[in-house]
Amino acid sequence: MIRPRMIHRCLVAVAVAFLGPVWSAEAAETAPSADFARASAQPHEPVDVGGRRLNLFCMGDGPRTVLFEAGGSDWSDVWALVQPVVAQQARACAYDRAGLGYSDPAPLPRTPLAIVQDLHALIAAAKLKTPLVLVGHSLGGFDAKLYAALYPEDVAGLVLIDPAEDRTAQRVRMLLRGRFGPSLAARSELLDLTMFAWLTDRYDRCAEAARDKPLDPGSPTYRRCTDPVRPQLGPDVAAARARIQATAAYQAAQASEISNSVYADERADPVYEGLFRRGAFGRKPLVVLTHGDFDRQDQLDVASQAAGIALHQETARLSRTGRHRVVPGTGHYIQLDAPESVTAAISEVLAALPRS
Repeated sequence: MIRPRMIHRCLVAVAVAFLGPVWSAEAAETAPSADFARASAQPHEPVDVGGRRLNLFCMGDGPRTVLFEAGGSDWSDVWALVQPVVAQQARACAYDRAGLGYSDPAPLPRTPLAIVQDLHALIAAAKLKTPLVLVGHSLGGFDAKLYAALYPEDVAGLVLIDPAEDRTAQRVRMLLRGRFGPSLAARSELLDLTMFAWLTDRYDRCAEAARDKPLDPGSPTYRRCTDPVRPQLGPDVAAARARIQATAAYQAAQASEISNSVYADERADPVYEGLFRRGAFGRKPLVVLTHGDFDRQDQLDVASQAAGIALHQETARLSRTGRHRVVPGTGHYIQLDAPESVTAAISEVLAALPRS
């Protein structure tokens, strides 16, 4: 079994064929209502962002808007355990990035900047009330952080769930050398590079396989190129995901997001270093959550967890009021394993904001 490390802990959203969530009694108890599960598995408001439409799903009301940004390979339905709870105290909106879910594909490479620009266009076109609270998971966590840096006037606060991180090796290399020794630190860093190359090659092949016709659900290629069923989200979501993930648009968007992600181009590192300095977000409320499960018998996984915690603690310090916590008993999908921890963090951020 391939285990998540410093980089691919945040790309696990697109490698879950090996790391998919497992059904449990606890998951059954937190399943979304049948009505909401059916609703989240359908298209909602198509918002024109300049000749293309992004699918937006809003519910609830309140003085603030909370906008959810899914991780790599994911779209709005992944928030089905969280969104209806948040909607009891705020306007809760989730959307599908270009080519994913029920949104139109985009012609340009899906770089973090392209994703942020789409999000900015969506917020304006849908007339979502700003400043709003951004909630981002994994690669979407980095996109949310980047959005807050580039469009600070739009963002009142953030919740980042196991977010992907920029400049990972640069920021934790000395920590890993000091704590685990130069050999293991080097192995960890090289493994990250290997895993990223493997993922980009894998999903480029998936996009090519789906180019002429949808993937055959019974084929090994389909199993390699799609997520396993997430039973926490129910059968309606599972059926919709199975259909969408077989399409050329989904496979192309998934591959483009991975190969153009925050890990792809080191030329952006000086820009990120300038944007993400301690205190750069002032006193905006910010909560960063890290998953708690890892293999304590595997020193590479121990090192990966230590690196992830250090990176997330540093991200929390972007705000002078930022907070970081590890959520025990959770994997990378904290919003599925412990949705109450996510809703509590969102409530904490909302409570810290003045009523608008």
